[in-house]
Amino acid sequence: MFEPARFLRLARAQWAEQWRSWAWFLGVGIIVHFVVLALLLFSGDNGHRSFHAAAQIGIFYAGLFITGTVFAGRYFNGMARRESAGLLLMRPASTFEKWLLALLVVVVAYPLAYALAFQVCNLPAALYAGGKVAADIAAGAEDTRPYMADWGRYEPVFPWQVFESRGAFLNVVLWLGTLQGFALLGSVYFRTMPFLKTIVAGFVLMLLLIFASVFGGDPDVFLSWWTPGTRERATEGLVPILIPLAWFAVPALTWLASLFALRERQVA
Repeated sequence: MFEPARFLRLARAQWAEQWRSWAWFLGVGIIVHFVVLALLLFSGDNGHRSFHAAAQIGIFYAGLFITGTVFAGRYFNGMARRESAGLLLMRPASTFEKWLLALLVVVVAYPLAYALAFQVCNLPAALYAGGKVAADIAAGAEDTRPYMADWGRYEPVFPWQVFESRGAFLNVVLWLGTLQGFALLGSVYFRTMPFLKTIVAGFVLMLLLIFASVFGGDPDVFLSWWTPGTRERATEGLVPILIPLAWFAVPALTWLASLFALRERQVA
C-alpha cells in the first residue's frame, strides 16, 4: 500500500509537473496582497496608521484561509477533464500514496510557502507604516499621542506571534484543515464543474451550521473551545468530551472521505 521509493518518485513527478502552476498561484496571491496593502496604506491621509499588528495578523489569516482553501480545491484540478484525469489516476502509485502526497502538500507545504510569500509583502508595508507613524510623532502632530503609548504594535509581526497558547494554534490548524479537506473532497467527488459544485455545497453546509448554532445553544463555546477560559464555561455532562471530539473528527472525516472518493475514481 505504501512504498517509500515509489512515493518519492510520485512526489518528484508531481513537482516537475505542477511547480510552475503553484508558483503562478503564489505569484498572483502576492500581487493581490500588494494591492490590498496599497489600498490600506494609501487610503486617505492617515491610512498608514491603521497598519498595526492586528491588521497585519488579520490580513495574513484571511489570505491563508482563502488561498489555502482554493489551493486545496485546485490540487486535483485535472480531475475535471477526462483526459488528464485518466493520466492522474494511472500514475504508478497507490491511492493512499496519492492522497498522502496531497495531504502533505496542501496542509504542510502550502501554509509554509504562503507564510514566506506573505512576508515579501508585509515587511516593506510594515516598515513603511512604522516610518510614517514615527515621522508623524516626531512632527508633534496632536492626533499622534495615542500611538506613542503603544509604538511596538507598528513593528512587523510574524504569524506565530498571534498564538498566545497551543489552543489558539490548534484552533487555526483544525479550521484550516477542515476547509482544505472539504475543498479537496469536492474536487475529487464531483466529476463535472467540481469548483462550482463545491462552493454551492459549502454554502448550503454553512447555512445548516448557522441554523444549528442558532437553535442549538451558545455557538461561542464550540467555536472558541480552544481559547483559554472557554472550556471552564462548559462542564456539564459529556460536553467536555463531545466538543473536542467533534473538533478532531470533522477535519479527519473530510480528509478520510477524500481518500475514499479518490479510491472510487481510481477503481472506476
